[in-house]
Amino acid sequence: MAAGLLFLYGLPAMLPRNPEAWLAEVFCSVQGEGPLAGVRQVFVRFAGCHRRCRFCDTSAALLTRPKTWMLETATGRDRHETNPVAGERLVKILSALSGGPFHSIALTGGEPLLQAEFLQAALPRLRRVGWKIYLETAGDRWRELQQILPHLDYIAMDIKLPGVTGQPGSWQAHRKFLEVATASRASTFVKIVASHATVAAQLRRAARLVAAVAPLMPVILQPATPHAGVCAPTAPQLWRWQQLMLAAGLRDVRVLPQMHVAMKLR
Repeated sequence: MAAGLLFLYGLPAMLPRNPEAWLAEVFCSVQGEGPLAGVRQVFVRFAGCHRRCRFCDTSAALLTRPKTWMLETATGRDRHETNPVAGERLVKILSALSGGPFHSIALTGGEPLLQAEFLQAALPRLRRVGWKIYLETAGDRWRELQQILPHLDYIAMDIKLPGVTGQPGSWQAHRKFLEVATASRASTFVKIVASHATVAAQLRRAARLVAAVAPLMPVILQPATPHAGVCAPTAPQLWRWQQLMLAAGLRDVRVLPQMHVAMKLR
């Protein structure tokens, strides 16, 4: 980021109830996943997650209440900030960047919806100064989604396969989340991470779940990036699994890897 973040403050942005957030980091990068891969975004990574997926590559964000968070001040240069951060301060930082060379703000984690009250207060302010809002989520906190749904432009929803995550499935919560998301104006897509441990029956179940609610929705079959003992699937596996998902009633299934990993971006 050429201009940096720190000296771009200046817009007043008072928030009701002065909510606070627990963050892991704020930085600028390129979106590396899904249909919008390649666009520039400002990433707000929230601390804390209710999931413990074995393929997770952001373990620092699993801490619920870290003492500090990292603010990018220029490309490749960060500085420590103290948690929790007042909504007024974060909105001021982000508001000053509106109109810059960025497509949107990406809310990521961790799980941003664990801090829905903060987002409910902050997002209207950010939208009023011109920001589009992109939510990355595990796709199972549908009640919290309802709280902020009017303020979202894009929803990147995961469906977590138990054989890949190493955790129990959340099928009913995923379906309810998808129903809530598709009833909104937000552009939504589903992402399913596949690894060497993918179970075909679970992948078929996920495909049928989406097909029953929104058969035309883009579904990204994302090969897991090798990490901490997790192995990527083979090309023949991905080819078969894509066909399996299309046969289950979906119309738009794309095999897309994590682009930011290939580019060595954070």
